[in-house]
Amino acid sequence: MRRISLKIFLFLNALTYGFIAIYVLINYLFLENYQIRLKKRELTTLSEQYTRKNFEELSELSEQNGIFIREISFTKDKKNSKIHSMKFIENYLWEDLKSGKTVIDVQTGRDNIRRIVLAKKLDEEYMLVVATSVAPISDVIKSTLKFFIYIILLSIPINLYIAYIFSIKMGQPIESELLELNAQLKEELEKQKKSELFRKNFISNVTHELKTPVAIIDGYSGAILDGIIEDEEIPDICKNINQEASNMNALIQELLFYCKMESGYIPIKKENINLKETLENILKRYSMDFKLNNINLELNLEEITIESDKKLLDRCLNNLIINSLAYVNEKKNINIILDNEAITIKNSSHPLNNENIEEYFKPFSKKNDKKVRKYGGTGLGLSVVSEILKNLSLNYKLYYDETDEVVIFKVFLNE
Repeated sequence: MRRISLKIFLFLNALTYGFIAIYVLINYLFLENYQIRLKKRELTTLSEQYTRKNFEELSELSEQNGIFIREISFTKDKKNSKIHSMKFIENYLWEDLKSGKTVIDVQTGRDNIRRIVLAKKLDEEYMLVVATSVAPISDVIKSTLKFFIYIILLSIPINLYIAYIFSIKMGQPIESELLELNAQLKEELEKQKKSELFRKNFISNVTHELKTPVAIIDGYSGAILDGIIEDEEIPDICKNINQEASNMNALIQELLFYCKMESGYIPIKKENINLKETLENILKRYSMDFKLNNINLELNLEEITIESDKKLLDRCLNNLIINSLAYVNEKKNINIILDNEAITIKNSSHPLNNENIEEYFKPFSKKNDKKVRKYGGTGLGLSVVSEILKNLSLNYKLYYDETDEVVIFKVFLNE
């Protein structure tokens, strides 16, 4: 039995036997006094109903319930007056009785039997005495308690079995739910740890990426101010400063965009988009790069229209084409396919490890970002692509085809 089931089992038994123990104790301590109070009330009612006319009828009915009614003369010696071998009233109550008060008390007679006795003055000569034995009450209570204890002892195995079955049936679902919640909590903690590690690495990488252009700008501008640079070199130096400032600005803008996308702060504005036209417009931007690098570009574009965010999708496809340009190998083959199923971008490439493919979607995962930057990239390409596609609810897949020796990126058009 597992720990929770055991606790439920122990709790149920403690609760059951705790209530039983309290019940037995209350009966033992208070039941007799309660029964005596009820009998006193019954004797009082009989004394109030009593008249000499109904004495025979009332006496006969009362004796059936173990209650005895008698008229006793005041003129008789009170010490010698008997009602079933007992003193009918204690001496300390005698004066109250003679003064007209109704007295009722529990007394022990000469036969050592406890009785409840009620005495009431009828007139100057006679009093009414009503009495019943306490012994039957005590005997019944004791018998009842003994019987109840026997029942409890006999029911212990049954109760233990029921508690065991009930605790198992209750405990197993609770344990399963707790295990599931515990697994979810561990998963969330693991995600939090990974997220914290990612943020630390991200900040470190951003710092490193900004450090180089800032150092170049600071060095060149300081040299100009100090007069170290010759006048004829200043235009080239200013051009370099401007280029580094542009790169830094592009990186900052891309970082802001990435953070907004990751946090879900960028609204999605959907409209009908002609994907063929969009891809052709992006390819025109890099037509000179394709020519200068002797890229073998093969296009298979169908007329496809989807409903999505035009700006975000344009940015996503732009980054994918930059990547294919930057990392195409010496074979220089790029193939772009558009059909009803997906947008597929292939470029000949050196082998990639498919088992470690997720690493390419992390910011600044590429070591040689110079290849990307000459096309206006920032090193955040695939991480931005990933966030855009997630926000557009479009599935994607990146993998290396060993047969054709190409890297393939697919954007599936069916959500």
